[in-house]
Parts: sequence; structure tokens; C-alpha cells
Amino acid sequence: MNNSQPLISLLVANFNNGEFIEETLQSAVDQTYTNIEIVVIDDASMDSSVEKVKAFVEKNPAANIHFFVNEKNSGGCGSIKNQCIAFSKGEYFAFLDPEDTIEPNAVEELLKVHLENQSFSIVYCTHWLCNEKLEPQSISTWVGKIPDGQSHLTSTDGHISAFALCKRADYDKTDGINPTYQVAEDQDLYLKMEEIAPVYYIDKPLYYYRKHDHNSSWNEQKQHHNLFWYHLAQNAARKRRKQHQTAAVNFTKKQIDKKNFGYHIQMAKFYRRKGNFLLSLKEYFKALPYCYTFILSR
Repeated sequence: MNNSQPLISLLVANFNNGEFIEETLQSAVDQTYTNIEIVVIDDASMDSSVEKVKAFVEKNPAANIHFFVNEKNSGGCGSIKNQCIAFSKGEYFAFLDPEDTIEPNAVEELLKVHLENQSFSIVYCTHWLCNEKLEPQSISTWVGKIPDGQSHLTSTDGHISAFALCKRADYDKTDGINPTYQVAEDQDLYLKMEEIAPVYYIDKPLYYYRKHDHNSSWNEQKQHHNLFWYHLAQNAARKRRKQHQTAAVNFTKKQIDKKNFGYHIQMAKFYRRKGNFLLSLKEYFKALPYCYTFILSR
């Protein structure tokens, strides 16, 4: 492929991932599709990240890398990922987390689908779940094709996740990633994008997701934190779709209540494991009103 092809922006939002970020950037540089810009924003890291990225840029002068450093931490993934998009120029963009990597043909595979069918807002694939050494352990069971008649919001099976190549023209029709989100900002993005246009799934693991002690998705305390923000993103999507009557698949009251019920039960179990029985009891009480939907629907 040559530079007459669309520019792709690979976006790396980094905070304290100096141990892994060179490997991440190398996988971006090694793509078989060549018309790529790599936008890296460091969110006031306190480790060796800045030095590592600067050294990588110097060693790869032919690579189209744009590196920015925040003097102060932005406070969350939503804010810094908004920065990444604002600083990028590609017709399509994808996030590459600073501890993960992608297959050399990842961009080419997803872009091919976009170019063959301009109707998709997102083309995404599944990923490998890896150990700290980035050795694949299993393929994600959460990512997959969304069943017919459902959406990312209501899906009972497949969901959107990394690696996801987004069309900027469709992104620009949304109000963007919510900058207040500390985590689950990607879910906020996917929910908004599917409201603009259909999404498409490629059943190939082209992304390597690293599980390690500092990863924001694996620590139990952080999983609880993630659940809270993901729940907010889901509720915001429900309100948007009810209010604006979008073309995205709607949802029933039973589906909404089931998700809210599940959320409060998970929170209650978390607090119980932590020994905070008062908060656990409060979450169980919050779950009770949603039981009526299941009782009345029988």
C-alpha cells in the first residue's frame, strides 16, 4: 500500500508504562500498512516512560511518531484519550494501550473491511489474553460478533473491544469520549459509535492484551472501580437512545432492569468480600426494585 491510502492514527495514552512501551511502539512501527501516524501522549508519568519514548523516536527517525508530554496528570483515561484524538489527523484511528501489542497485519486487516464497506463506524477483532511476558494464555471470550437484533449495549454474547479501528467521520458525529471517565472510556466510545453506524467483527486475535500487576483491568479493587464507570456509560447510552430515537437497536425494560440488578449484586458481593457489610447490604437493597420486572414477566 502507498500514501494514497487513508492515514491511520494509532493512539497511545501512557501513564507509568515505561517497562513495556517500547515493545508497544515497535508493534505499531512494524505494521504492514505503512500510511500510519503514531500519537503518543504521556500523562505526567513518574517512571522512565518519557526517556524510553524519546529514545525510541530517535532510533526510528523514519517512523511518523508525534510525542506529547502533559505537565500535570489529566486525572483519567477519558481526558488523555480525548487529547490523543484531538492531536491526531487520521481518517481512521485506533487505541493501542502502552503495555499491549498488535500483530503486524492488524491495521491492514481491519482497514480492508472499512474500505470495502464504508457503512461501518467500527471494525474490530478479538484479542489474546497474555501473561506479563506477553505470552498468549487464551483468547478473550467477551469479545465477539454481536448477535443479530442486538447491540453492544444489549448483547448477550459478543461485545466490542480491542483492537477496534474507528472511522473519524462517524466519531465526529458524537460528542466524543466523556473526558470525566477515569476508566471504561473505551466502552463510552463504542456505545456512541454504534449509535451512528453499524459495527463489524473480524474473528481473528490480532491484539495482545498484557495482564500484569499494574494493569487497570485486573486488580480486584480496580475491577470494582471499572464496573462503576462501565455502568455509568451504559446508563448514559440508554438515556441517549430513548431520548433521540437513534437507529441503534433499542432495549426493553426487562433488559435494563436485568443489567441494573446484576450491577448492584456484583457491587454487593465486592463489598461483602471486603468485609464492608453495611455497603453490601445497601447494594442488595438497591437491587431489590429490579426483581419486580422478573416476577411480573413470568
